[in-house]
Amino acid sequence: MPKQKIEELIPDLIRQISHGKGVSVKEVAQKYKVSADGVKKRLREVRDKFYKEHFDYDGSTRKWVVKNGHIGFLQKEILEPEEAVVLTAIYRNKSSLGKGLMPTHEKIVDSYTKRAKSYIFKQHISEEITGEMEKLFSLFKYAINEKKIVEIDFPSKDGYVTREVYPYRIVYIEYYWYLVAADPQDNKVKSFRLSLIKNPDILIDSYEYDFSNVDERLQLAMNAFVDYKAPYKYISVFVWERLVDHVDIASYFDAWKKLDETTTIGDKKFQKFEVVTTNPEFKDIIPTILKYLPNIIVDEPQEIIEKIAEIVNEYQDIYKS
Repeated sequence: MPKQKIEELIPDLIRQISHGKGVSVKEVAQKYKVSADGVKKRLREVRDKFYKEHFDYDGSTRKWVVKNGHIGFLQKEILEPEEAVVLTAIYRNKSSLGKGLMPTHEKIVDSYTKRAKSYIFKQHISEEITGEMEKLFSLFKYAINEKKIVEIDFPSKDGYVTREVYPYRIVYIEYYWYLVAADPQDNKVKSFRLSLIKNPDILIDSYEYDFSNVDERLQLAMNAFVDYKAPYKYISVFVWERLVDHVDIASYFDAWKKLDETTTIGDKKFQKFEVVTTNPEFKDIIPTILKYLPNIIVDEPQEIIEKIAEIVNEYQDIYKS
């Protein structure tokens, strides 16, 4: 096994702690031939800077463990362990470039952290992580790590239906937590609203499934209407110049690519964007466009223009009748 730097080990150690596994610095040091004091120091630094409320050292077991049952705490944080380690290293080494650049180091770390925790970047979390949700996080994280089939009850038109799923990830999309899992009955990957799942049961059987395209699709997700197999469609839209900065930094606009073209419509200046959508019926983007009307205007294709016009006309007809 090639020797690793201590910093390279820390992200996985934090993930183990988040999953409820105690981490022994002594065992890690022996396994990877690194300094135990170095591992302890790095864990303490990252904890103090980013995850202080979530994990700590337990003197009775001599292991780093979650605090107050905070299992799955990484699912609640925007900052990934790798980012936290890098930012901590930047902060720790701020003096190496001289006093003149120390304030810039601090500004970079603090600005990134503030942005990651801001409303715009993270979105408002309307679902609180209750004790019941904590249990679901823990159960599904175990099933995901061990690739175990899970039986769940989930709402349908005729009430709750029991089904077996292959869990892949727990994600946060537009205000709610979802379990992303494959449904072997129709061989599709779906998003199951976590709070609607009842009676989850981990089965003995393990599963094998190709989730290779799922992460890429999730990066483009604007809401839960993510189709994990449909071909990409490309949409051209014009965004009012005063809204452009928001589109640039808000997390649910990751699928929006700013182009050089601008235009003037009426007395407003607009910037052109190309948007990638996966849903064949445009269900992932239409709600966003309607939300910002008339400050986002579709340029093409004609199909989505007609769908939006139909919705707007139906809405107007309600008030005409």
